[in-house]
Amino acid sequence: MSDETDNIVLEVLRKLQNGQADLKRRLDSGFRQTNERLASIEHHVAGLVHGQMRFNDDVDSLKSRVERLERRLELSEDPADEQG
Repeated sequence: MSDETDNIVLEVLRKLQNGQADLKRRLDSGFRQTNERLASIEHHVAGLVHGQMRFNDDVDSLKSRVERLERRLELSEDPADEQG
């Protein structure tokens, strides 16, 4: 090959190499952003689950208190009477 052809081939190869390096940088950046967004979503979901668990605990506590009040005020019916 002549020097001119060698230079053209080298130039094309350098452009390809630079293009690949640019794509790699973009992909790495995209993966990093995706991982950060996923971590944020996981954090929010964990918060929602925790909030739901606290809500369920509060409801269970309120149910127990209402049942206790109904028994003390003799407002509740005996479950054995309802079945017979």
